[in-house]
Amino acid sequence: MRAIQIYLNNINQQTYSENGQRLAHLLSLSHSHVESLLGLDLNLNSIDSLCSNTCMSPWDDVTALHLRTMIYQSQNKHALAFQAQKELVQVFQRAMSNLTRWCLPVLYVLNNELRALAREADLHTKITLADEEEGGGTGEETTQRKKLEEAANVMSKSFTLCITDRNLGHSSKKFGTYRMVGLLFRTYFQLKQQNLCKNILRAVRAADLPEIDDFPKCDRVTFRYYLGRLYFLQEEYSKAENELDLAFRECSNTSRKNKELILQTLLPIRLMRGVMPSNALLQRFPKINNIYSKIVIAIKTGNINVFIQQLQQVDHILFRQGTYLAVEKAQNIAMRQLFRKVYIQGGCNPRIPITVFQAALKVSGMDVDLAETEWMLANMIYKGYMKAYLSHEKMFAVLSKTAPFPKVSSIPLQTIIQ
Repeated sequence: MRAIQIYLNNINQQTYSENGQRLAHLLSLSHSHVESLLGLDLNLNSIDSLCSNTCMSPWDDVTALHLRTMIYQSQNKHALAFQAQKELVQVFQRAMSNLTRWCLPVLYVLNNELRALAREADLHTKITLADEEEGGGTGEETTQRKKLEEAANVMSKSFTLCITDRNLGHSSKKFGTYRMVGLLFRTYFQLKQQNLCKNILRAVRAADLPEIDDFPKCDRVTFRYYLGRLYFLQEEYSKAENELDLAFRECSNTSRKNKELILQTLLPIRLMRGVMPSNALLQRFPKINNIYSKIVIAIKTGNINVFIQQLQQVDHILFRQGTYLAVEKAQNIAMRQLFRKVYIQGGCNPRIPITVFQAALKVSGMDVDLAETEWMLANMIYKGYMKAYLSHEKMFAVLSKTAPFPKVSSIPLQTIIQ
């Protein structure tokens, strides 16, 4: 049992020296100590006495609960592992009033692993209930995530302990606020309870916190990413674009996956505004390129048929990302480009028969009658893509002599999304 004693002594050493980073490793389920300790075949009944004989309070309880979680997880006892980790986080939360900023790395690890264990437990429960149903039992397959909801409630207490900390200056636990906000936002999005994010935002805006630029860059990026997504869901596209753009700029170039996640929401907003991604940007992110390269070409060339076909090919991805409707709105820009081509190829004559636009739509893959063509033109004029008026009696479109096709970026987003 020498290995367990070395481990417990190490716990003591890191708590005494207030080394949060190393202590976080020793209390993480993904650290190398887990495999070596599991090889000792620890007895659950002896863990409490082992820890209490070596560690001071509250670290004896913290360590014992960590070892229990570790053992339960190795035995695939998902609900028990979650419960032990939940108790561990709560014990740590009670101890936080006597700790300063050095404990934050431990707080992050414990809460993040609580969230992961909750998802495992909920997934296992769902599979078990489905198996019972197939076997003729009374179980019903469910999509509820009760453990994750429990985890969110516990994590919200960690957030409160950070944001209300009374320690001043560099030692304040307030510097953990945005990391906990990121964990909570991620959890609320997974629960599809994004409305709860508003409560967190109200608390952040009302709190006396250091400037956001004083927080670690990774925390700022995560916060702005989720805040941008939240604004996107609320159709506050200008705010969403601003937050996502800041997140993308601050995100390290080595974090390719995170940059791709940001672009998943940022690009659709910019497409609606007529701002096309460069080829260089698309080439840097192959997944984004596969989705958007043909769509962008179709918009630029006014090829509505290709736009519709490509949209159909990737619609399952866009629906999963929650951006399908935003990308679909960019079809209006493709139509604007098509009508602009008609205008240019006609020698920039401001009087154009509606039948000419109808013929252009047909070439582009849209076989519509004259009345529908007239309606499309009216819609483009109403939304500001064209400056013109329609003569229904003579079936002519009369375009403005100055800037008949305004820049899309100059059109208010609220008009575009109508």
